[in-house]
Amino acid sequence: MRCPKTNIALVIISFFALKSVVAQSYSTNKEVDSVYFLNQPKVESLVRNDSLYEATTLLNETITYSKKNNLNAQLADSYFALGKILTKMSNYKNAETYYLKALHIYDSLGSNKGKDIAFSGLVSTYLLDKNYTRFDSIYPIAQRQSKSINSELYFKNLDSEVKRYYYAYENQKLYETSKFALEQLDSTDFSKITISGTYEDISSLKNRFRLSYTYHNAIAKIKLPNNKTYGYKELFAIDENDLKVAFDNEDHDDAYRKLGTFNYYKYLYYNQINKNLDSANKYLLKSDTYKYRALIDFENRNAKNGELIYKIINTEQQLNLANELQKQDAKTSKILIWITTLIGIVLLGTLVVFFFYFKARKNVTKINRELKESNKKLIDIDKNRLEFFSILSHELRTPIYGITGLATLVNQEKDEEKRQSYLDSLISSSSYLSVLIDNILQANKLKFDKKELRQKPNNINNIVQNVIGTVKVAAKDKGIELKTNIETFDDSEQLLIDKVAFSQILINLAYNAIRYTKEGHVCINVKEKKRTSDTLRLRFEIKDTGIGIKEEHRSVVFNAFENRTFLEKNSSGSGLGLYIVKTLLKSHNSDIDFTSQPNVGTTFFFEIDFDIAPTAEDNIKTLSAYKKEMHVLVVDDNKVNLLITKKNLEKIEGYHAEIVTNGREAISMIKNKAYDLILMDINMPDMDGYEASKHIRMFNPKIPILALTALNSSEILMKAQEAGINQIITKPYNFEDFKAIVLNHSNASDLYFNCIAFETM
Repeated sequence: MRCPKTNIALVIISFFALKSVVAQSYSTNKEVDSVYFLNQPKVESLVRNDSLYEATTLLNETITYSKKNNLNAQLADSYFALGKILTKMSNYKNAETYYLKALHIYDSLGSNKGKDIAFSGLVSTYLLDKNYTRFDSIYPIAQRQSKSINSELYFKNLDSEVKRYYYAYENQKLYETSKFALEQLDSTDFSKITISGTYEDISSLKNRFRLSYTYHNAIAKIKLPNNKTYGYKELFAIDENDLKVAFDNEDHDDAYRKLGTFNYYKYLYYNQINKNLDSANKYLLKSDTYKYRALIDFENRNAKNGELIYKIINTEQQLNLANELQKQDAKTSKILIWITTLIGIVLLGTLVVFFFYFKARKNVTKINRELKESNKKLIDIDKNRLEFFSILSHELRTPIYGITGLATLVNQEKDEEKRQSYLDSLISSSSYLSVLIDNILQANKLKFDKKELRQKPNNINNIVQNVIGTVKVAAKDKGIELKTNIETFDDSEQLLIDKVAFSQILINLAYNAIRYTKEGHVCINVKEKKRTSDTLRLRFEIKDTGIGIKEEHRSVVFNAFENRTFLEKNSSGSGLGLYIVKTLLKSHNSDIDFTSQPNVGTTFFFEIDFDIAPTAEDNIKTLSAYKKEMHVLVVDDNKVNLLITKKNLEKIEGYHAEIVTNGREAISMIKNKAYDLILMDINMPDMDGYEASKHIRMFNPKIPILALTALNSSEILMKAQEAGINQIITKPYNFEDFKAIVLNHSNASDLYFNCIAFETM
């Protein structure tokens, strides 16, 4: 078959065009080669300006080029520079890897100066990573290397050893090492020293070392028993501005912490020795300011480093992909050169190869575009996660700080009225913290599982009053009036309610209303909407006079995390409360809605159909007349939990408790003494509650065993059933529910079981 002339012409034109492209690509590559030589001043400039990502990208390109062209000296320098950047980003594990790579190459090249800087980099990395075992092993090797070439890094490593004992609070060694460092510094002529880096002024370098050594020596003297006064004298002799310059090369948060310590000891001097309150307060304020800066800088640096590391890893992946493409391009170019010697069929085959090649390149481009879009989404998700956990950190720290402070005030206060006030606030903070933690733990679980309700007879008025008792201190602290408006119900009427789940709904809504109300009141209304012989429909309203919600935000109010779009300007809340409420109401076959007017207030409302519980007055009277001495064994490795459980048991008339701290001892006691009931903790070292219960069932199959645990899932229930445990009590628990479960498993269970329904194994 003959090919048409037009096709032959097209093939020939394509051939010469491709040949021209190949020749041009080789020419371009030769011009580009010069770009990939290590530009040390540019890298140092980028690091000084905190452009770590750009510096890392430049070094990765240099490393790739150096490997390709066997430029070992440049490769070692690039590894070392990359190790310094990773150390600055607190990525110490990878920094160590690159320093070791650099050290290996420097050693193969016989470069003493290179080995000196690599050893010094490892010393700094292990110090910052607080890896003192490796620090102590590498430090003497680094010092021998620095001393052999009379390098200034000898004093930098010595400064690292001083800081090692400073960070580890080894004050005697800190004093001895800093004193030795000062003696070595005074006996060294810096004009004859070998310089490994770039410094503006050698004398200023020596002065920075002196200030660092002097500062740490003064701190050590203050902390040692007999040198305190002299240490203060040396501390006051240091100029704070000079000290700032000396710490300039360190991480900002570390420098701020040391400057805070510097001013704190001045505060101690004026507060404890000189007794000058004005001066003491001045230095205490300066110290707190530096410490606050250190905290802010640390948090900012961590957030920034997280993004940087993610970005750098992504860039490395892209560079690897680019290298593969370059290799493929090189292979294709060789094929094209070989094709120039062939004619006819070989040329046609080459064109077919290029067809598939460009098709593959197109696919790679498409994949790269999709990867970039995916990476952008992941970065946004990671940013939202960091923001959420920052908010969550604040939310958790606030009540924890309040609990700690209030506990101290209760311990110190003698006035009973004030003690009671502090106790009320302490209970409020504890309740809020419990609600917040419960929200966090339930948020993910409720997303996938429908809440299984555990309904028991309860009076609705009592539940609402308990909720009021939980949140009233929070309202009082903000000066907000807390109101309730409950229709009159028969006190003897009991509704089947999951008290924990329903209380969580009201508590979240009440706390939410208090949070966003600056002045005025919050009111909980309960109204009867419909009644039959077996059911009762109630309407619940939580009204506030707070900031209100704009109509444009209605669609995201009940969405976890998304509702921060309107919350963040008004509060640092976690954004989980309303999501939990809506999810729990689904389990009640109900839904929630709200009406709101900005700067006037908001009303959240919902309706629930409750089953009316049958009366059990006769059974309760029979049970109240039943009395017997009961002996209970409590097993828990936590002494605080043991105390709480024991005290709660002894509140029940006729009950006596003995305690034991591990499963093996519990088994021994049960074999030697008759008990009526066992309360068993699940999570214990050596032998957990499941294993201990299995052993007990081997020789005592009848004694009731109740498990105490903070865990709550279907898997826990199955494991407990297999171990022979009768029932699980989830911590924290309500005392009345705890009492009812204990009585239910006593010898009076036949009487008591008829009046209270519990979920048993």
